[in-house]
Amino acid sequence: MVKLLSDLKTISIFGCYSMEEVVSNRDDKHEEMTTSITHTFFPHLQSLEFEWLKNLKLIGGGVHDAFKSSQSDVLSWSLCQYSREICIWNCESLMEVFESQGMNNDDNGGGDDGNGGIDTTELTIPKQDNINVPQLSNLKKLKIVSCNLLKHVFTFSSLESLTQLEELTISECKAMKVIVKKGNGEQKDVVVFPRVKCIELSDLPNLNGFFLGMNEFQWPLLENVTLNVCPQMMVFTSGRSTTPKLKYMHTRLGKHSLECGLNFDVATDYHETQLPSSESTSLGSTTFQPLPPWSFHNLIELDMKYDQDVKCIIPSNELLQLQKLERMRVITCGSVEEVFEVVEMEGRNSTGSQTVVQIPKLREVELEDLWSLKYLWKSNHHERTTLLFPNLTTLYIDQCDSLEHVFTSSMVGSLQQLQHLHISNCKNMEVTVKEEEEELQECNAKVKEIKEIEMLPCLKSLKLKDLKSLKGFCLGKVDFSWLSLHTLEIMECPEITVFTKGDVATPVLNTIDTSFGRDLDFNREKIFSILSCMDLNNVT
Repeated sequence: MVKLLSDLKTISIFGCYSMEEVVSNRDDKHEEMTTSITHTFFPHLQSLEFEWLKNLKLIGGGVHDAFKSSQSDVLSWSLCQYSREICIWNCESLMEVFESQGMNNDDNGGGDDGNGGIDTTELTIPKQDNINVPQLSNLKKLKIVSCNLLKHVFTFSSLESLTQLEELTISECKAMKVIVKKGNGEQKDVVVFPRVKCIELSDLPNLNGFFLGMNEFQWPLLENVTLNVCPQMMVFTSGRSTTPKLKYMHTRLGKHSLECGLNFDVATDYHETQLPSSESTSLGSTTFQPLPPWSFHNLIELDMKYDQDVKCIIPSNELLQLQKLERMRVITCGSVEEVFEVVEMEGRNSTGSQTVVQIPKLREVELEDLWSLKYLWKSNHHERTTLLFPNLTTLYIDQCDSLEHVFTSSMVGSLQQLQHLHISNCKNMEVTVKEEEEELQECNAKVKEIKEIEMLPCLKSLKLKDLKSLKGFCLGKVDFSWLSLHTLEIMECPEITVFTKGDVATPVLNTIDTSFGRDLDFNREKIFSILSCMDLNNVT
């Protein structure tokens, strides 16, 4: 049948649960056809797409019966060898994608992907000179998802043919140990992927590395690498990897800088961390963990979305690692209760002195759709740990329904450079700045010290929108000197009765945008009573 399909360009097969092979010679009646298979079949094939083929064991290959008949003119071939794009989803019985038929031409047939064990599930066939490895010279895009018996994708001997490969995506393959299986003995060849631009490896719980041999890998065009939930992966390749265009690494956390390239020194690059209270609900690492090149210490942009497990974004044991962090964006993480976990750091406060933790480069924080969020960070004086954000200029908060306040009055002193504060759709927020009960009970000297701190001195834009429970910006007698404030919006906040009981200086503010004029519960007198603390001489 294959001979009749020489012009075939696309094969797409979905939901054929009993299918074991895409191309088979088991029903061929003429043995001479099976013994004359060459690599010229499907020369125009461009796209392969297989999804939900639960019993698929082989994609295609023409050497099984050929070995039985021992014909000397037989060449191995693969259904994949001319395809430009290959996408394989949920093929749970598939053990190999590019069938080598157990050939030990360069590869360690019968091994466990070069990791020292024995795997007897792979077919082993004695080496024959006229049997070629699969040629993949047309392959540009490869995507494999949820193939849980796959332990590797490529054999080392097939790498030379991958001259056109541009994108590689492997995810949710539970048994995957390496992407490229080592060959027999020590290989000294330099491996070049001349066109690869993007690699994404996600949800691979047993992945140890892309390649664990000592070969040097060169990636002249590689620009994007994503490693997401690969907990066993401590190296990308064991040998050297050259990536002149790769500037960042992307992970579950976000974007990381790569000072030392794609790999790192496993033997010397360790850090000591304190185990967080709940290992399963934080992003922290355990004590004396090797520090991979994609951890908190070189995190530049934290970007988390749709993670429903984590409760704390930055655990306390990682606070000191955030020296490069510039931006945070956390969206739709329903279990998050706290952004920065502040607890007393063991061994650091034995003298009873205050520990100050600076996050020096953080400029922007965006929190959206975190319905369990209760605190940005807890301000607990007895913990003797203070956070400072010397360069934070922008804070956006939206749809955080459990958040009753944003700051306490002591926390505001950490935000001397904050310029833009926008809060919206937080239905249980009662105040923006809350005076803590602990502060009210402290001695007069401590209260005086708090009051002497300038509260948000650089604030330029303040927007409060759709806060149904908001009673005021601050209900304590706290003074604010906002010499740069030029934008003030208070929209859809029906319960607000006072802006603050202290004084507010706003010399450059000339417009206040509110929804009060459209609300029958408000009138001009009430507006000015709410804002009576402000300098309103030039305000319209």
